Amino acid sequence: MKKLITGFSKEIVYVDQMLVNKIAGDMVNISTKVRSGENVLIHFEPGGRQLALELARLSALKGARVYYHIQDRELNAEIMKNSGKKDIVRFFSFDNAKFYEADVTFIIRSPKTAFAYESVPSPAINLFNDAMNPALMEYRVNHSRWCLIYWPTPEEADIEGMSYENYVKLFFASCNQPWDKIQKTQDKLKNILDKGKLLTLTANPNDKDPRKRTKLEMSIKGMTFSNCTIDKNYPGAEIFSAPIKNSVNGQVFAEGMYSYNGKRMKNISLRFENGRVVSATAQSGEKYLLEIIDTDEGSRYLGEIALGTNPGLRQRLFNPLLNEKVGGSFHLALGRSYQNETYKGKTVKLFNGNISKIHWDITIMMRPEYGGGEVIVDGKIIQKNGKFTVRGLGMLNG
Repeated sequence: MKKLITGFSKEIVYVDQMLVNKIAGDMVNISTKVRSGENVLIHFEPGGRQLALELARLSALKGARVYYHIQDRELNAEIMKNSGKKDIVRFFSFDNAKFYEADVTFIIRSPKTAFAYESVPSPAINLFNDAMNPALMEYRVNHSRWCLIYWPTPEEADIEGMSYENYVKLFFASCNQPWDKIQKTQDKLKNILDKGKLLTLTANPNDKDPRKRTKLEMSIKGMTFSNCTIDKNYPGAEIFSAPIKNSVNGQVFAEGMYSYNGKRMKNISLRFENGRVVSATAQSGEKYLLEIIDTDEGSRYLGEIALGTNPGLRQRLFNPLLNEKVGGSFHLALGRSYQNETYKGKTVKLFNGNISKIHWDITIMMRPEYGGGEVIVDGKIIQKNGKFTVRGLGMLNG
């Protein structure tokens, strides 16, 4: 990896071009299957410029029309802090057209700092998100082919206590996986979950502090799971659905640092009764946590439940996309449920009726170094301490 920084921006750190080419090739040829004559939008932050260049080159060679949009969170923060309601609401009026015209959208998140919005008042952020959501979230998610990647940043490496070089190596190890084999293995896991009625998830069950133990029970009867490798996120992998909305009971302790809307929170605790979050605390950032779950009625209910399965990821990370893919973890999303009726050409039932402005993934580790845990379907343990115990799922154990 080249650690040389060129130009005026210290956000742009160049890595081995061969690694970038591999990821871009997968995103263009496998994840989205770009075709001649299509409109391709590359929506990226400055730190992801190296990947954006290769995505543009490969898409253009396919005969696609390529256009782009550069997102800068620090600029956004200044605009939100110093603009009136009208100007915040219409901020995306020109850029949104690009999303509506796109057949394929690539999103590269790589902010200089994940906490650029920390000083922005929450009402201004909510206005900003409301203006962004119709195109970036609703239309893009439901009516185009897309792939999202979080490019590794020096800030994330610092948070993990790693050198940037070692952090990039970890990132690329998670990307260099046999996606076809993972897909076939996850089909077997999907069959187990699709037949299930009651899903129980535990983590850190023997902690001396009962508040740090996780145990959730929920009905998944009638829901079906989606087998996700690199079709929407890069890297994969996970298998996800949603619980019956009012069926979730128990408590969750999510260790570590989290961020949503640039607001920092640490060591989050949630308690559910009949699907709804009735108690929420955090070691730090609790004010922000309460603001998030009070966004609307749907933000106190789950819109997703998923198991992370990437064999190349075995540790908790701050990066939210990597964190939810860690093998031996599960994640839940507060807020909006996916409304897809098909996934990879197959009929699915992912929508549990929950509608919200937010969709926030929170990941809980079940590996032994984090206190262990279990995945239980209809009373049968299918994963213990981060390793699947059912025959045929071993390659997901790494």
